[in-house]
Amino acid sequence: MKNIAFYGGGNISQAVIEGLIFSGLSPKNIFFVERNTKNQNKLKKLKVRSLKTNQKVKIDLFILAVKPKDAIEAYQEIITNFKNPKVACLVAGIKSKKYTNLDKEVEFLRAMPNTSSRFGLGITALYNSSFKKTNLSKVVALLKKIGIVIKVDKESKIDEFTGTIGSGPAYFFYLLKSYEKKLMNICNGDKKIVREVMVNLIKGVGTSVENNGNLNDLIETVKSKKGTTEAGLKSFQSNKLAISFEKGLNAAIKRSKEISNEF
Repeated sequence: MKNIAFYGGGNISQAVIEGLIFSGLSPKNIFFVERNTKNQNKLKKLKVRSLKTNQKVKIDLFILAVKPKDAIEAYQEIITNFKNPKVACLVAGIKSKKYTNLDKEVEFLRAMPNTSSRFGLGITALYNSSFKKTNLSKVVALLKKIGIVIKVDKESKIDEFTGTIGSGPAYFFYLLKSYEKKLMNICNGDKKIVREVMVNLIKGVGTSVENNGNLNDLIETVKSKKGTTEAGLKSFQSNKLAISFEKGLNAAIKRSKEISNEF
């Protein structure tokens, strides 16, 4: 797919665009439609171009990435102003039928990437509604440029993915705030060192999981009997940290499903 147009230029669009450019896609082949001036300026810094309805350029794929409340209106604009569009929707919650019922000839799918896509480390769930096999393969190949692609067989799994992985980076950032607070004291308030320590911590954890996917084994390699790690873990267990974390994931999944009923 040569030319791609992002309908909506917020955080997730910016992350995906940065990832695509990082992977080698030319900014000249990326267009956007965005009303927010601040977002427009950010996108222009990436050297991508604003798309006009009267512009003589063939768009091979539209990526719908607006807020849920604006999604149907934006989709209607796409199918009205552009002939035979192919649409990948990144909007949370709203089911495929809400879109495809407006025009059953449009090739449509839902995809849910996360913001790590900007580094080529994204994870994208994809549910195909009406894309033809050849064109679906092209979309998958495009999304693989920014990370891993997981095809789901049921649309409901998109909601689970949204609450678990789509929102996932924010959960880790939230937990890191506790580390940051302690490290600021240890490192005498040196923010640069604190940032480097946190980066190494996360990279080390990621590499450990990559080399040995058994999480219980990995915990045992750090933990020693009656040591500091065991004391911390026991505190987490007595305070039911794992249960609280799972409740947070379930709350996010529930909210994704609620959005579908609101629009």
